[in-house]
Amino acid sequence: MPAATMSRSDEKSARKSDPRKSNSQKPDAKSEPKILYQSYFKSVGTRTYAAQVKEASNGNHFITLTEGRRDEKTGELRKVYVMVWSEDFEEFFKLIADTNKFVREHPVPREVADRQAKMWERRRKEAADHGKSSR
Repeated sequence: MPAATMSRSDEKSARKSDPRKSNSQKPDAKSEPKILYQSYFKSVGTRTYAAQVKEASNGNHFITLTEGRRDEKTGELRKVYVMVWSEDFEEFFKLIADTNKFVREHPVPREVADRQAKMWERRRKEAADHGKSSR
């Protein structure tokens, strides 16, 4: 499978169930992949998207795409990861280029974009008003 997704809770569960790692041990620096490149942007809502190129301990490169979303009610940050390994880069970038081409040729209808813009503006105003009333 070229790419895999794992939620933060799945990742924590996997670590907890790994008998080789106990909760009292800190991971050594070798187990953390080296970050070669990273970039991110904050979306209009509660989402942030990030991309990192990392180097695994065996020298292989991989890309981690992350969506972080803060739950508005609890404030909890939830992250979803997609990892793409170097052997899949060529096909992955073709997939992204083909998808990009489709999106550019078939944009969201204007009425939908306008409706979304109004919704986000209303949410920003509500958040600002809420901030003023809690002072």
